[in-house]
Amino acid sequence: MKENGTEGEIRRKKTTRGRKPRGRAPCQLQLILVLLAFLLLTVHTMAFTVGNRFVCCRIGTNHFVHNKYQRQRVCSLALYSSQNDNQKEREKRYRELNDASRLSLAPMMEYTDRHFRHLVRLVSSRTLLYTEMVAANALAHEKQRAVEEAHLLGKKNVLQKYDDQFLRRYLGQGSVEPLEGPSVLQLGGSDPKQLFEATQTVQDMTERGWCDYTAINLNCGCPSPKVAGKGCFGAALMDEPKLVSELTRAMHDGCNGKLPITVKCRIGTDSKQAFTKDAYSELDPEQEYSELCRFIETVASNGVVTDFSIHARIAVLQKSFSPADNRKIPPLKYDVVHRLVHDYPEFTFSLNGGVDDLPQTIAALEECPGLAGVMIGRGWAADPWGFAMADRLIWNSDDENKPKNRLELLQAYGKHADNEEKLWDPVKIRRFIVKAITPLFAGEPNAKRYRVALDGIAGRPKKLMQQGKSLEGTEPLSELILNAAMDHFSEETLLRSPEESYERVTMEGKKRQGVGRSETLNEWQTRRKIEESSSMEAF
Repeated sequence: MKENGTEGEIRRKKTTRGRKPRGRAPCQLQLILVLLAFLLLTVHTMAFTVGNRFVCCRIGTNHFVHNKYQRQRVCSLALYSSQNDNQKEREKRYRELNDASRLSLAPMMEYTDRHFRHLVRLVSSRTLLYTEMVAANALAHEKQRAVEEAHLLGKKNVLQKYDDQFLRRYLGQGSVEPLEGPSVLQLGGSDPKQLFEATQTVQDMTERGWCDYTAINLNCGCPSPKVAGKGCFGAALMDEPKLVSELTRAMHDGCNGKLPITVKCRIGTDSKQAFTKDAYSELDPEQEYSELCRFIETVASNGVVTDFSIHARIAVLQKSFSPADNRKIPPLKYDVVHRLVHDYPEFTFSLNGGVDDLPQTIAALEECPGLAGVMIGRGWAADPWGFAMADRLIWNSDDENKPKNRLELLQAYGKHADNEEKLWDPVKIRRFIVKAITPLFAGEPNAKRYRVALDGIAGRPKKLMQQGKSLEGTEPLSELILNAAMDHFSEETLLRSPEESYERVTMEGKKRQGVGRSETLNEWQTRRKIEESSSMEAF
């Protein structure tokens, strides 16, 4: 007999009461496990990506990731964030560069080392400082040698733990206040790979705390046969604008886009027509200008370079011209630079060549208000104290902590001198430290005797070494250079203010009526020729 439907249903419910529903618990457990696994995978992905953020940003791909599609978005966000940070850093550096460019110390081999740059910083808190040109292949070679040596010594993480002592010779800056501040490292080279490695090394040394440059400059203006001839870079690069574009892009990539990349060049070369004064005077100026514009536009087409420092002469490369010949024989053409300022307002241009003192600098800036600034080399090297009014007259500011006279300046420089001799071997470095202050009293009575006294001080460590003696127990270098100045100059000279010194420079310029070089500069150039000929004979 069939059960009543209702009674059968009730009986089934009774028999199943108290039992766990079949299949429901396993389903819930599986769901929880899936969610937990997904959560763990997400955390692992984020940890892996953050841990490898630097690698991801450097490589720009996700080939090293186990599941690249799963992590691509996270890595792309890290890359975007890094690029954004680099762009902000570069924009900050550009602001520093543009502000300091009103007056800059031109790069000069064997002169604008860190000791002379420290002296200039004591004279002016705002001037933009350029280093000597550093060969990119030298940096690349030294870095490779140091890494290989660290590998042979069995060090782990050799890229982080190699010995950087030799690289500090090229890239190191002073470590005593005031620090260098706005400064530009100039590199020379014509190989994109070497320039990439060189700027990569600069970035590495910056992270180690040995340098902090505002920008990196590519030398496209040096006409020296050693550079533009055998080296195939410097002014020779003006005939290869596409290569310059590649080189500056490599430099940009080497520093991860953190620093502005700038170019120093001339207004052209004699590559298309052999230089003679008569032939050059008959050259169509529009043709010359169009070639320069092609160079500027091609170099800037990579989106990296917007700042140019231009020596307003052509570089004569086909004749056996010395650098000195190239500085005085080809005529200056300031109007060409002024025209660039007008035609390319999106770029910044600084004027170099023929401007030697502060009054001439002010006149050049007033003549062409659009100029980013004026670059001076020999004027600074010949008479650094002549620029002691630069901050006040050009930037309308003055640092209260700056030395108020040359006696205070020597006292401040002495701190740098003593610190350098603690860090490096006085036998090797003292002559460079002392050389920086030799022109400090240019044009003053007894200036020659002062220089002779400094020469004796510079040679003392080597002389003692040859005698088997040491510097232990002798006076510190700071005391020696201060005594040399006090022994040879009057109190009036030592305490003469920047205002009084500027008045002397102005009066001398009026006497010359703006024609020719100053007597101070001519004397410096004469001494330089004698020093160069002596060093060549010794060599």
